[in-house]
Amino acid sequence: MIKIKGSPLLLGIFLVSLTLRILAITVPINSDEVLWMTRGSTFIQNLLEGDLTGTYRRHHPGVTNMWVIGSSMLANCRLQKHFPSLLGLNQPLDLDACFNQVQFPILFYVLPRLLHGAIASACMVSFYILTKRLLGQSVALCSLSLLLLEPFFLAYQRYLTTDALMADFSILALLLFLLYLRSDRYHRRLLVASGVFMGLATATKVTALFILPAVALWIVLVESGIWRTSFPQRGWKQQLADLRWWGLSLLGTIVLIWPAMWVSPSYVLAQIYKGLLKESARGLLFFLGQITDSPGLLFYPLVLAYRLSPVLQVGFLVFLAILLIPKLRRHQKKMPEVTALALIPLCVLLILSVSDSKIDRYINLFLPVLALLSAVGWLEMMIWVGRGAEALRRRFGKWGINRGVTTAIALFGLQLIVLVPYYPYYLSYYNPLLGGSRAAKHIFMMGQGEGLDLAAKWLNQSPNAKEIKVASWYSSSFAAYFHGQTLPIEKDILPDPQPWTTANRVVLYYNQFQRQLPEPKAIAYFVPQQPLYAARLHDIDYARVYPGPVPLPEDLERIQVPLSVSFGKQVQLLGYDLNTSKLSPGEVLVLTFYWKFLAPISPDMTINISLRDTQGNLQNRSDARPLDGYFFTDKVTSGTVLRDGHKLTVAPGTPANRYRLEVGWYSPSNGQALEVRDAVGNSPGTQAIIGEVEVIRSDT
Repeated sequence: MIKIKGSPLLLGIFLVSLTLRILAITVPINSDEVLWMTRGSTFIQNLLEGDLTGTYRRHHPGVTNMWVIGSSMLANCRLQKHFPSLLGLNQPLDLDACFNQVQFPILFYVLPRLLHGAIASACMVSFYILTKRLLGQSVALCSLSLLLLEPFFLAYQRYLTTDALMADFSILALLLFLLYLRSDRYHRRLLVASGVFMGLATATKVTALFILPAVALWIVLVESGIWRTSFPQRGWKQQLADLRWWGLSLLGTIVLIWPAMWVSPSYVLAQIYKGLLKESARGLLFFLGQITDSPGLLFYPLVLAYRLSPVLQVGFLVFLAILLIPKLRRHQKKMPEVTALALIPLCVLLILSVSDSKIDRYINLFLPVLALLSAVGWLEMMIWVGRGAEALRRRFGKWGINRGVTTAIALFGLQLIVLVPYYPYYLSYYNPLLGGSRAAKHIFMMGQGEGLDLAAKWLNQSPNAKEIKVASWYSSSFAAYFHGQTLPIEKDILPDPQPWTTANRVVLYYNQFQRQLPEPKAIAYFVPQQPLYAARLHDIDYARVYPGPVPLPEDLERIQVPLSVSFGKQVQLLGYDLNTSKLSPGEVLVLTFYWKFLAPISPDMTINISLRDTQGNLQNRSDARPLDGYFFTDKVTSGTVLRDGHKLTVAPGTPANRYRLEVGWYSPSNGQALEVRDAVGNSPGTQAIIGEVEVIRSDT
């Protein structure tokens, strides 16, 4: 029988894990990673300057992430100083300027991700070692096969966010604690090591503390004697004395690695409390087709159904059968250990369900535990299969392959089949057996930056890409890929002109349409327009590139209907684009005007679009301000050209006929309109006839 052991296996686990984490290392960038790049840079800068209180950056608190990112950024800045073009910058920067970049070039993400991946991979090796000691090699191998290739888990393991290291450190803390509880003799080293990893997990993300109720239940159940076959009773006095060591090592680790705690512990704790209260009321979530502040109790069951692979789910369901059916439960030699582990996701889910703010990534905390439980289920299934297929068992025996290795290899292959179609955008995975993304888009908020690299790549192909201004949602993630200037699209609507109104192109993200951000009016402005490009992943247009309000020279050359119509001495119509010249009643006519402003005009000036029949009778009319009010006509500078989209709905019952398309400018406040001027300066009125539209009979 083949036995897999020793350094080659551990090295193999490390290399496989690291490879999975660094393949396509710059794609994609999660929207939160940019924030942590900034926090990590500020953290290390404040530390170098002696501002220890300044090493508090966020309530998460993300201390381990900031150490990883900050030290990598220090190396990046040193490299950039000596080799200015190596990391994508054309000029050397001093250390302060390097740390405080507004937008980090894409190559600046490589070193932090490499170091982050190496630490996470070392944790996977430790996960195997500890699981093997607690539950045996078969469970260790099978759970590792499941976990390494689990799409949702792997997606976050590749990101520089807090979820990866929190999950990795937490599972090591739990396994060490169970090994301590199972030890016949007093093994304080296991307890202290568990506390250290729990401290690292908590310093990474404070929600790691959600596992504490389950740990408290472990102590109660052990001392009640229910699990005495695996966990010896030590007595309450001894247990509480031991827990002091665990708590001290936990707190000591946090204080040791967080300089802010050395000088301002009360300030840090107060800020964490305030931050957690604010985050618990974040709002603007999308669930089951609605914008909501509180998704409700159904959220996490659906997350587990859609975000986990069918391979992991099948094994977990079998484990639940083992847990609930006494006959199956009696066959499990280490039932107390796996039951203890099963309490972790149960307790964490109960806590998460109480909060109004629910995000799918929070399940990362217990995904390693689910992989362990699923491995137990799969191994039990293999026993059933083996009992029903003696010939297969004899063949396994002939080959000298044990059940654990065979199952682990099979699980690795199955998970690989699930994973590969989503490479490298693993966060775009949704359970294909439940309809995948097509179904999930009606349930969950979609996307956290994936696809923005594709939109930027498409825009970078423009010959004048470096001169183009592009406004984008998740602008910092987009800017890492784009060669030109990136403008933000802000959540908070300000009275001043929005940055996107000065952009040549606008990149909108799928969850903007779901959540109607930055506001419904802005989304409604773009909805009728045809995007120039869509970054499509698994039937979802994650990022759409729209023409911006400021047209490029090539846009003006491609105007469908070129014109030269003047409105007074202030505005000139250069032409327009039309989505169709034939439409039925009830359909929408989408017009895109190209205006050239020669002077400022009244701020309430409105564009009137109308359809008139040959007798001059008005049939349909639409009134709207330029850019639906986002463009300030009284502040315009001479020579400004505006690309301005409008829509006109043909009213139901409009007779089939050919209609004149007319446009004009007027002020509702004073009732005055801009006079239309022809080529020789004559004024035929206030409405310019710019074309014809045919209304046809609708199909019945």
